[in-house]
Amino acid sequence: MEVQVQKRQNMGQRSLYYWAKLYQSTLRRGEDYAHLRRTISINLLGYTYLPLKGFHHMYGLYDETGEHRLTEDLEIHFLELPKVTRTDIRRMRTLDKWMAFIGNKLSNEEMEEIAMSEAAINMAWDRIETFMRDAGRRRKYEQREKYEHDYVSDMNGSRREGLAEGLAKGRAEGRVESARSTASALIALGKLSIEQIAAATQLPIEEVERLADMKMTSL
Repeated sequence: MEVQVQKRQNMGQRSLYYWAKLYQSTLRRGEDYAHLRRTISINLLGYTYLPLKGFHHMYGLYDETGEHRLTEDLEIHFLELPKVTRTDIRRMRTLDKWMAFIGNKLSNEEMEEIAMSEAAINMAWDRIETFMRDAGRRRKYEQREKYEHDYVSDMNGSRREGLAEGLAKGRAEGRVESARSTASALIALGKLSIEQIAAATQLPIEEVERLADMKMTSL
């Protein structure tokens, strides 16, 4: 099982890769392939990844018509928290309750009602409360949470800075190229000196001389 809060690139390939490594590890050297064990990968995502409705989707190994499943050994699940919608607790399935519990968007009364309806969730809630009462563990948790927020913020900031620098560089290169075109046109007219063209286009004299030499060479 993998929990991802930060958006990962190539999540499908990533999940399949780690599933394959785990599946391979179930077969010892010299054993028959029949000893391979069914391997289930679960990806709990804090962001939207799949272009499908519903928060839960399972992928297996089917033929292209979807009518025949080659083997049940391969099973990859995606659970997307942003797609979880509020539902009457009385109509929730066990998986719905777990997703609501993990999403942590319910009131204390709703959380308690869910916990009372599922023994495993009740145990998890007790563990969380015990964990949060432990000052040392809570501090480590908060530090880890801060690190994740800082990491995402820094990455987004670097991306924005890189984009801004790229745009600025592109605009500067565009201005230089425009100045070169203007200088070449003025050189072709033959009515202005190198110095006058350099002043008019704000290009270095050496650059204008180079353009003039190129013009002469092409004649």
